[in-house]
Amino acid sequence: MPFARRRLVAGTVFLVAAVLAGHAQTPPAAKKAPKPSMAELWIDPPRGRDLFYGVGGRRLAPDPSAVYKVIEIKASGFSDGYTVVGPDKREWSAKLPPESSTEIIASRILWGIGYHQPPIYYLEEWKADGADDANPQKSARFREKHPDFHAIDEVGPWAYDDNPFVGTRQLNGLLVYQVMLGNSDLKPNQNVVYTLSRTVEGARRWYVSRDLGQTFGRTGMMGAPRGDIDVFEQTPFITGVANGRVQFEYHGRYDQLFDNITVADVNWICRQLSRLTDRQLADAFRAGGYTGPLANRFIRRLKQKIAEGLNLTSRSSTERRPS
Repeated sequence: MPFARRRLVAGTVFLVAAVLAGHAQTPPAAKKAPKPSMAELWIDPPRGRDLFYGVGGRRLAPDPSAVYKVIEIKASGFSDGYTVVGPDKREWSAKLPPESSTEIIASRILWGIGYHQPPIYYLEEWKADGADDANPQKSARFREKHPDFHAIDEVGPWAYDDNPFVGTRQLNGLLVYQVMLGNSDLKPNQNVVYTLSRTVEGARRWYVSRDLGQTFGRTGMMGAPRGDIDVFEQTPFITGVANGRVQFEYHGRYDQLFDNITVADVNWICRQLSRLTDRQLADAFRAGGYTGPLANRFIRRLKQKIAEGLNLTSRSSTERRPS
């Protein structure tokens, strides 16, 4: 083979080898994580949601006539509780007063305005095998460990200041809702990311504000009251507006979460709440065992706070009102 041709062939082989080597050394492009959708936190809900049975409906409710076997006694946290198993082998977390009622009510209202919630229920009376007290047991919030609900599964906690929705109206509105109800228990392990086997309420992953028992009282560092109608009626909601940022009656450890809440954020969440009907609000409180004059007092004060938020403007106040 002539020398020139041998040089051409050798050069071609070298070039091809270099290109192949380059491809071999280039790592495959990393797959981008899917961009979170607002539907993972909140959706515009259909009107008229059933706030008595909630997202799980009547089908997933615990049997009030069953005897539940206690497999664990829980004495940590503000409210005592049990892990129990029913005759149908369904495992439940049962939370006792004072948070058994308030958690249900706060959860139902939150779901009613479009924020995801797991199936939870309230039993006024129930029976247990192995409990500390004689039957019937005190009222309890029942949350099933593995409900028959689209393979819903807990992934882990999330924080209000570290999530894909920081700064959005929907997350700020959720924070306003918490202070409106007097909830200062805003640590990350109160929130749960859930996955589902299919798209439900717009998403297959849910960012859920859960464990809402510290509500319907007032905020506080230690021992804040829950489900206390006198305290709930007397505690202010909004204390002022300064430099476009809303100031609240808040006395918890996470006050920095409220540094950038705007008037528009407050208006927005109160608009969502104002769309709930009187029947829905009554059903939410009935779901947590509150009826008659007591429920009416809570609802009346809640409506006053909603109206206060709807009427708020940047000129509503520039100085902090005394609490």
